[in-house]
Amino acid sequence: MGSALLLPWVVSACDIDPPLREDASGGPVAAPPEDSPLVASVVVAVSEAADLVAAASEVAPALATRLDSLGRAQAAHLDLLVGAVPEADVPTPGTANVPVRPAPALAAVRLSEQRLLRTLRDACVAAASGDLARVLASMAASVSQHLATLSPEPAP
Repeated sequence: MGSALLLPWVVSACDIDPPLREDASGGPVAAPPEDSPLVASVVVAVSEAADLVAAASEVAPALATRLDSLGRAQAAHLDLLVGAVPEADVPTPGTANVPVRPAPALAAVRLSEQRLLRTLRDACVAAASGDLARVLASMAASVSQHLATLSPEPAP
């Protein structure tokens, strides 16, 4: 229940503060260029995880409601990352291979989210920009919260 109350805050808190710096002339400047490859790699990781969630919702409709908030969070994270580094390419959605039965499909989503969490933690440490590091840490917290809600259903 606590994660349901926290989730909207975590998703809405994903904002680079400020998203752009000002240069000496007062005009906006994009995030540090040394972070561009890092952001691009995170965009790929989030895109792959989002593709898997979408595929799992499609092949195992029983999971669609359970995965909805995760999919929305991933979409928000992608929008933010691509907006922070406009030159980052957003990969075209692929065809994720997901088991048809709900339990294995959910296991595949959990594994994907665990990989994404590791990627976000590593990227947070590697970020040159403090603002980007904070955003990545917030995204990692969101993924962690979603993982907590994706634990297998207890057997009756």
